[in-house]
Amino acid sequence: MKCSLCENKKSDGTLIEVLLCKKCFTEKAKKYYSENKAEFIKRAALWKKNNKEKVIEESKRYRKKLKINALKAYSNNDVKCACCGEREIDFLCLDHVNDNGAEERKNNKYGLAGIFKWLKKNNYPKNAGLQVLCFNCNMSKRINGGICIHKLK
Repeated sequence: MKCSLCENKKSDGTLIEVLLCKKCFTEKAKKYYSENKAEFIKRAALWKKNNKEKVIEESKRYRKKLKINALKAYSNNDVKCACCGEREIDFLCLDHVNDNGAEERKNNKYGLAGIFKWLKKNNYPKNAGLQVLCFNCNMSKRINGGICIHKLK
């Protein structure tokens, strides 16, 4: 079959709308969206209002995925606490190696959850000075002047 817009032979195995190839369908959809953006935004807001539980659940999944990807990036895909070896994702966090997290958050203003987005957007920079620690080691490091209790023993 041929695409009804570009006349190219359809080889992608899809039958979208009225015989359009994926490329033509995508271009047509983008054009339609740009011409009707206000209506799309209005419908999206109404859908979010009527589906709060779904929005909350999807938001949780999205934030958890961002966190896991950041943890993987700063632990060489072996997600565990750099100090004690804890592996439970919910217990793990990113730690500023140089103890400058508060200063960095103040200067960059991306907050706690925003740092994961920022890291992803910037392709998880290796010079960010971050490591994976569990909350216990992170708090111990804070209390003990930058050294975890495990290292003091």
